[in-house]
Amino acid sequence: MLYIFDKDGTLIENQFSDRPANSPGEQVPLPGVVIRLADLREQGHTLAIATNQGGVAWGFISLSQAYRLVWDAAEKCGGMDAVSVCPYDARAIGARSRPSYACENDRRKPGPGMILGLARRLGYALDDVVFVGDQESDRQAAQAAGVRFEWAQDFFPGGLK
Repeated sequence: MLYIFDKDGTLIENQFSDRPANSPGEQVPLPGVVIRLADLREQGHTLAIATNQGGVAWGFISLSQAYRLVWDAAEKCGGMDAVSVCPYDARAIGARSRPSYACENDRRKPGPGMILGLARRLGYALDDVVFVGDQESDRQAAQAAGVRFEWAQDFFPGGLK
């Protein structure tokens, strides 16, 4: 089974109410995450992250910083087999925004692109994929991809904050 996880609010605690983490020091795994992921790995499941990182489009972080953040989160959670990052956000406007990323893209959740790409890259049929997230856009992405969806607060022991 392939388990794909959203990052912010699902695996990593959002310490700031107005934005996701912009540096590795701001990323802390949510309660129950590390233990549940270790159990899944021990059972032989494949784990991945699919995350919107619109901060790239808005000019808050670079694409390489976004990937470093995602791999840092993966490491803090015990490791992942793959990650997919969507740097696009059509809403990004202003002096700092990066026009090449300030556009629509089907990889951005609620689009199915990241989920479908990870399933294909890792060799899984869609019937063998579960997407876990904390936002309605995560649920919509899973539905659009044709995979099972689980709410993060129900998936991790004890629920999330």
